[in-house]
Amino acid sequence: MTKRNWFLLMSVSILFLLSSCKEDDPEPLKAETQAVLLAGSKGSSKSWKLSVATYQEASNPSVDFDLTPCILDNIYLFTNNDDQSYRSSEGATRCDAADPDLLEAGNWTFTLDGKILVVLPDEVNYSDGALFSFLTYPSEILDLTETSMKLKMSIVELGSSYSYTLTFVKI
Repeated sequence: MTKRNWFLLMSVSILFLLSSCKEDDPEPLKAETQAVLLAGSKGSSKSWKLSVATYQEASNPSVDFDLTPCILDNIYLFTNNDDQSYRSSEGATRCDAADPDLLEAGNWTFTLDGKILVVLPDEVNYSDGALFSFLTYPSEILDLTETSMKLKMSIVELGSSYSYTLTFVKI
């Protein structure tokens, strides 16, 4: 093969390789990654149950809430749709026979860095199970995996600091 043909072949090969390379897809925002862990891929939903809840005042040791079966079987459904909808419903055991099936419903979002979850209920049927309506504070994500979620809500009232830690398991 002559030098001229060799040069032409190499030039065409390099041009072909350069034209076939495309820019890598940008890495998803942490909020998008967290959304998939919380609610599944776009268009999907995930259901969660509360398994442990603790309360801490200032620097005192944390104390476990004594959660009744009627709270532990409530279902917290997060949907990864355009509205990022959320709903909480009664499980098989009700705290009060008069409690409606739907406890609360609304929307959720993450901060862009995925470190804070905000749940904003806009439909509330006040009962013992209306968790996010009662604790209307942004939640720090302590842990979020495919099967578990641990949130911390910090509150300062009248000069005292309080925190609630809620642990959920995927059902």
